Amino acid sequence: MSVLEKFGVEIFTQHNIFERIAVDKPFRPDNPAFIFIKTGTIKLKQSFRDLELSANMFMVTDPQTVYEMISVSDDFQSRMVSYKREFISALSLKFNRLITYRYFRQQMNIGVPFHADEMEVVWKSVNFLKYILDSDTEMTYKKEIVEHLFSVFCYQMAGIISKEDSNAMNQMSRQEEIVFVFLNDVAKYHNTERSVEFYAGRQSITTRHLSSVIKSVTGKPASEIIALIVINEAKVLLNSSNKPVLEISSILGFSDQYSFSHFFKKHLGESPTQYRNQFES
Repeated sequence: MSVLEKFGVEIFTQHNIFERIAVDKPFRPDNPAFIFIKTGTIKLKQSFRDLELSANMFMVTDPQTVYEMISVSDDFQSRMVSYKREFISALSLKFNRLITYRYFRQQMNIGVPFHADEMEVVWKSVNFLKYILDSDTEMTYKKEIVEHLFSVFCYQMAGIISKEDSNAMNQMSRQEEIVFVFLNDVAKYHNTERSVEFYAGRQSITTRHLSSVIKSVTGKPASEIIALIVINEAKVLLNSSNKPVLEISSILGFSDQYSFSHFFKKHLGESPTQYRNQFES
């Protein structure tokens, strides 16, 4: 049983991260996570934006999102706190988890700056939690210690986030809410629904209004974001599994392999098989 399965949380260093993630190879996290960058820089590609994270920044990742590492500096130093969602939900934390979670989702895939002293405190907390998790020493109350240390970490993050932007903790703008719901809906329904009309209907707004808001906030048309999310799902399946292209086309909701291949080539300029071949050793 892995540490994550046993305790609900696991800490990874940059060395562990790079064992799982390669440059130009899309991946989807298995669980939500906080990623902290102490030194150096890393560039990531996400569905509709490129991200550059540098020293004293953090971001929150989500299993619904596909990422691709573009580059990383030699002095990159990082910690990733990966946790099971049911674990954090089970903790008796006093701050409003719903509001915090909404804010986390707003900030998801966006690097958030830390003050250097705040990073230092959080870094020490994370390292101590990692020390306990990795320790082979017999501890009668190890599970309880982990729960309390992770609670401390959560309170630290909630305090820092609320201080950074107290207004965003309380409410989203109407446009932000539309984008928030749209992205969640696309993550949930993209294998079966690819029309902008469907997603507008989900929010009881016109297609024109949804398209206008999405373009204004993200810089990309709604239809392009839908296509990018489907393409990213296809890329993950092609490079991380041995599933036949026909099976992948079915998983992604295409009527046949030809339709999938045509869609894939239209957006990437190469066939699914050509894309897959570059990852074969």
